[in-house]
Amino acid sequence: NTLAGLTHAWRPNSFGGSGASYKNNGRIVRPKSFRAEKGQDGERQFKSGRYGKEVLIRVPPGTVVQEEVENQEEDDEHVSVTYFDIGTLTLDSPQLIVARGGEGGEGSAVTGKAGGRGVKRPRLSPVGGERKKLKLTLKIVADVALVGVPNAGKSTFLASVTRAKPKIANYPFTTVIPNLGVWIPPENDLKGSGGEVDKKLISGAGSTGLVLCDVPGLVAGAAKGVGLGHAFLRHVERCHVILHLVDATSIDPIEDFKMLNREIVKYGTGQLASMPQVVVVNKIDAFDRAGEDWEKGLKTKYTKEDLQAKLQEAMPHARLMWMSAKEKDGVDDLMTRMLAFVRKVKGNNA
Repeated sequence: NTLAGLTHAWRPNSFGGSGASYKNNGRIVRPKSFRAEKGQDGERQFKSGRYGKEVLIRVPPGTVVQEEVENQEEDDEHVSVTYFDIGTLTLDSPQLIVARGGEGGEGSAVTGKAGGRGVKRPRLSPVGGERKKLKLTLKIVADVALVGVPNAGKSTFLASVTRAKPKIANYPFTTVIPNLGVWIPPENDLKGSGGEVDKKLISGAGSTGLVLCDVPGLVAGAAKGVGLGHAFLRHVERCHVILHLVDATSIDPIEDFKMLNREIVKYGTGQLASMPQVVVVNKIDAFDRAGEDWEKGLKTKYTKEDLQAKLQEAMPHARLMWMSAKEKDGVDDLMTRMLAFVRKVKGNNA
């Protein structure tokens, strides 16, 4: 995702334009350069020079900052790149120093009368500031990540429980960018002893609801970047719970479930593998409407009992639920349980 906030920096590249573009894996990349102001020279009568002005770069919360270091290979032909984490910008930590300025040199005053009689030594020369090549990655922060194979019904589910309006169609890869939505619990669940609901609990950023992130469909090889897997899986890292949607009408829902979990384990440092999951089987209305002229090609390979038995055999936990996002069957019960589970996970991680 493009970090549009970079265009709103103070004194962007004070002494020139953006760097020249180059091709990286077939796409054109145009890096932006930012340079702080130089400090001023010292003046007569022992006056020190003025400090140079800093440069502030505005980026959205959730931006991960990494330093890019190039390593020359032994054959002197190939250059490998290593990334070192510098920090993450959040609402709690909104500022991060990524490059520090240099130190000014010593003037003649340090060896003169003001510096003490009889002191004879070379004056220190100025030290330049740091120069770094940075990689900025925006990771969306949410409570629940909706994960599944293409056309599993993630966008339909997001639209049914939130006010988000993702693109929905009956073909795979409809979602090409992550979508966010906020689920607000029913007022009956938030009534106090007086029978009234505090409006702060059901509206605004401080509400008690859940932020859902609809991650585009993942395919085999996503951990290695197939199907823009890296661009999608990185958003899952910033969530608390994974809601794994299984398509009951898939050709092989069990293999889909196992494949996606394999990609989660392979991605990055393996952090996603330890993230708590809730598995929900979507499109359960297909079980009841089998044999009807409902939607062409929408059939189930397994009965509900067989699918439940095979999923429980493949799952390392017992968090399995059923729903129909289109008909909103079982959705309210799922979200109520998700709210309690997310609160429990947050409490354990606090």
